[in-house]
Amino acid sequence: MMMLAPFKTAKEHAKRKELGFRDGLENFGTPIIMTYVPLVLLTLLLYGQLEFVSVLAALFGLALAVLLIFISSFAFTALAFGVAKLLGGKEKIGRLYYMVSLASAPTFVFTIVINIATLILRKFLEDIYPSVAAAGALQIIGNLVAIGVTFYGLYLLTVAINALYKFGSAKSLAVWLAPAALLLSIGALFFGEIFMQAVRSLIRIL
Repeated sequence: MMMLAPFKTAKEHAKRKELGFRDGLENFGTPIIMTYVPLVLLTLLLYGQLEFVSVLAALFGLALAVLLIFISSFAFTALAFGVAKLLGGKEKIGRLYYMVSLASAPTFVFTIVINIATLILRKFLEDIYPSVAAAGALQIIGNLVAIGVTFYGLYLLTVAINALYKFGSAKSLAVWLAPAALLLSIGALFFGEIFMQAVRSLIRIL
């Protein structure tokens, strides 16, 4: 409902004082697992890779993805909570985590569906029209849709934070934008360093 009626849904959930961390974890975990497992198994079946090792790798990927989502969501919420405090917010961190999950979980699931649906459609397309260009165009369209859903998710996040804190659009935007920029910067530095180490190692080998 959050994706279809964001303002109404966010206001209704912001009024529920009993919602907190546990509910947020359920919001993140349940739909992601219920979406990821059957769709990945279907993809493995279509590509003829429904073997024990492939299924085990898919389940390991699921566990890793869920773990990363939980860790990143906790880190993001903690930083956003700090920004909200600086702006005068009085709500508890558990309630903020729930509202973050309310906005983010549907877009996570929708993005998973788009990515795996693109893989399935590419398989059918490759079987009927074995054209690299056609398959590539489909992948580009899928990526663009996923990017659009991600941006819409950021809008939903702004709506959810505003419903909780009643900050207004500008402050609500700042609550998630500041920690998102910080986490992205840290991630870029971390992966950038890994990339540079790999390049240096390659140069030494050559």
